Amino acid sequence: MNRGNPSGRGRALWAALLSLVIPGLGQVYARRLRAAALFAALSIGISALFVVISEASGQVTLTPAALGGCLLLALATVVLNVTAAGHAWRAARRGREASCPHWWRSTWTWGAVLGSISLAFELLPGDLGWQAFSVPSASMLPTLEVGDRFVTIGTEPALAAIAPGDVIVFLLPRDHSTDYVKRVVAMPGQTIEMRHGTIRIDGQDVPHQDLGPAGPGVRRWRLTLPNGRSYVVLKTLAGGVLDDTPEVTLGPDQLFVMGDNLDNSLDSRVPSAVGPVPRDLVVGRAAVIFWSHDPSRIGAAVH
Repeated sequence: MNRGNPSGRGRALWAALLSLVIPGLGQVYARRLRAAALFAALSIGISALFVVISEASGQVTLTPAALGGCLLLALATVVLNVTAAGHAWRAARRGREASCPHWWRSTWTWGAVLGSISLAFELLPGDLGWQAFSVPSASMLPTLEVGDRFVTIGTEPALAAIAPGDVIVFLLPRDHSTDYVKRVVAMPGQTIEMRHGTIRIDGQDVPHQDLGPAGPGVRRWRLTLPNGRSYVVLKTLAGGVLDDTPEVTLGPDQLFVMGDNLDNSLDSRVPSAVGPVPRDLVVGRAAVIFWSHDPSRIGAAVH
């Protein structure tokens, strides 16, 4: 067998993988074009509903109805991808190798197809108002875990409504090719600093409630910002290099962002790495987790 032309089992694996990534693509590989059109149409329909919900929401927090809709659509997406992968597997196993050109099922051909699609997703802007992101680091623990995938809402109403306490994705000010996810802590015109491990906004300490240990030397704190929004962070009691920072007064279009893992985050407290974030670099507001290594987190709203 030619190394670039997989065996029957290999063809089935390729077909399943292709449809797991993009429903319908594995059916194209297996030359089941009607099934490919059906799965592609269902996938596009789910995506369109996501857009409708995000446009209709445009609020600081998702309404219960909008959150429920997002959860159902996330579940529908998982079911559709798995179903499409299973169908593509069976179709490729039953297909006859002689029924298509040698190059059609070449590993190199479909490897190039997957690479091209991945590149297209990277280059196309998020004009539909929502995008998916993955979490590469522990800087947002315990809110977002490494490997979590979540959806952001980037419509104009949602971006205009950003407030302290929101988790946002933004372009790194010094490198617009890099996305960061952090939490908004202070808004334009406010002053903010860290003093002995405590956040101070406009000269007032941000109160915290100790929720108990999160590990050796690490505590879970619930912070409550001046606007009433509260969230849970991790704080190392031994202190860290970011426990004391200079007071910063934000400009008219600047946001101050921090990671929820307070002593393990490069954020606005480090001017050389991030610094204050211009509002026009905000990509979207995190809305819901649609994939996680912990199944209990799938479908959870990002608070």
